[in-house]
Amino acid sequence: MATGNNIEFRVGLIVLLAAILAVVSLYWLQGYRLKYNSQLIEVRFDDVGTLAVGDKVTVSGVRKGKVNDLTLTPLGVVVELQLYRDVTLKRDATFTIKNLGVMGERFIAIKPGIDSLPYDTSLIVDGGYDSGIPEVMGHMGDMIRELRDLVFTLKRSVASDSALAKFDRTVSNFESVSASLADYLDRNEDRFDSTAENFLGTSRRLNELVARNEAGIDSSVNRMDRMSHNMELFVVQLDSIAVSARNFADALENEDGTLQLLIEDRRLYDDLRRTADNLDDLITDVRANPRKYINLKVELF
Repeated sequence: MATGNNIEFRVGLIVLLAAILAVVSLYWLQGYRLKYNSQLIEVRFDDVGTLAVGDKVTVSGVRKGKVNDLTLTPLGVVVELQLYRDVTLKRDATFTIKNLGVMGERFIAIKPGIDSLPYDTSLIVDGGYDSGIPEVMGHMGDMIRELRDLVFTLKRSVASDSALAKFDRTVSNFESVSASLADYLDRNEDRFDSTAENFLGTSRRLNELVARNEAGIDSSVNRMDRMSHNMELFVVQLDSIAVSARNFADALENEDGTLQLLIEDRRLYDDLRRTADNLDDLITDVRANPRKYINLKVELF
């Protein structure tokens, strides 16, 4: 009986060792195949989180390699990726460190890109980093602390006893004003209706008045335009007269002129000067107050 148990134990041990050997051999063969049938790509990340050597690398969701090495540099962490040679990457390929599980495991996800040019494996490109659950939980802790500080600040300022009392008084005042306004509207509803009807009636009568006298209004406007044009011409003529009078006075003042020889004193010159000044004042007043010189009546009735 004991001999049978020993035989079963030995057989089980041999089977277990054979299974372990098969798994190790398969893993070794895969590593050997990846080592001698692979391409190396270097990607620089600002932060790699918990990424470690041996973590998997996927291309469009399919496992196609592993993390071969991590090197810390002044510009970030350079990660060496070991990919199968059958992976074809384009120039616009992207590399992102993503979260694998709730415990913070990491892997690198590659999108091969769609550009027409191939990826240059001699370059070190920059990769992205997606925050996982541990980072999110850390941010949540910071957010909760900031929210607690905000609530404390609100309690000290907006939600203080004095502020709440003022708010209550303001609400009470609004309610009182609203009640007074509603009561006033109820008491004067008939007056408001009458005022609205009067306004509508006045508007209708005004429209009818304008419609009946539209021709007269247009004629009055045309006459106003003509009078304005005539007034402008009159002002121009006055200005011309003033210039002529001033030129004549200047000619009188010229000692070498013929007119100066005909005049014994300055009376004619002074009179002409005053006339020119009066014309200037008249022109200025006409331009500033044209209604004083226009008597236009528009009759609508």
